[in-house]
Amino acid sequence: MARISSAMIPASSLADISRAQQQLVEAARQSSAQTRASDLKGYGREAQTLVSAERLVARTQAFQANARELTTRMQIQDVAIGRAAEVVSQLKDALFQNVSLDKGTGVRVALDEAFAVIKDAMNTNIGGRYLFGGVMNQDAPITATSLTDLANNPLEDSLATGEAAQLMRVEDGRTIQAGLVADTVVTDALASLKRLAELDQGPDGPFDGQLTATQRTALQGELQTLSRAFDNILTSQAENGRLLKDVDNASNRLTAQYNALDEAIGGIVNVDLAEVAVRLNQAQFAYQSSASVFNTLRGMSLLNILK
Repeated sequence: MARISSAMIPASSLADISRAQQQLVEAARQSSAQTRASDLKGYGREAQTLVSAERLVARTQAFQANARELTTRMQIQDVAIGRAAEVVSQLKDALFQNVSLDKGTGVRVALDEAFAVIKDAMNTNIGGRYLFGGVMNQDAPITATSLTDLANNPLEDSLATGEAAQLMRVEDGRTIQAGLVADTVVTDALASLKRLAELDQGPDGPFDGQLTATQRTALQGELQTLSRAFDNILTSQAENGRLLKDVDNASNRLTAQYNALDEAIGGIVNVDLAEVAVRLNQAQFAYQSSASVFNTLRGMSLLNILK
């Protein structure tokens, strides 16, 4: 006669509880993390696609950071170039007035002010990096300390010339010039200031009182030079604006690429929260049911039946 053991019944019930508990924990994790799995193993064949997409996301984010940096930089450069253009325009107006009145009063003051503004604009820096310094952006592009210093030394000793513009990568296979260098923007303006300062300090100076014939001729000549210098600065500002537009376009493409990658990754990783909520309720019900059955079976024994 075969014996019937009741020991397997509680064991089976315990297995049901364990299974229900695992389902409950996983459903709760998915509900909290909103992801299908906690590691790559849980994604099976899609794991390789997921890894590749995440690498592209990281690369895209790095390019986006470069684009944001460039945008900020070029906006600041636009302001700086605009200041240089404004002070050169003001200097032209002041010198024209001096020539019209045949007076040299105020010429030196206007020259000093123009030099100070141009130097400050071209030596703009962020975090110790000079925006108009090109690849040698750790050094200030204009080193002359004053207009007198500019007049007493060769121009190449007061202005870093021949520096290459810094390039930054904003997309795969594409770099954008990070900005202009000071010598391409203000060399003509500084050369004009230097010549007038040399005249002011030399035997034909200073500019004071009625203009001499030499002073008048010099001012008239430099007015034409400053007009060309002003046009060159405006051209530089326009070029900076074109570069900024290129960065904006690249930034828009990067944003579109990031959104597409994010959507693709979401299609692999993200869970349907409505479905998870249903499974979570089912898992809770199954766990409670299994626990209730086990609790009932635990109290059953042959002794209770015989009673």
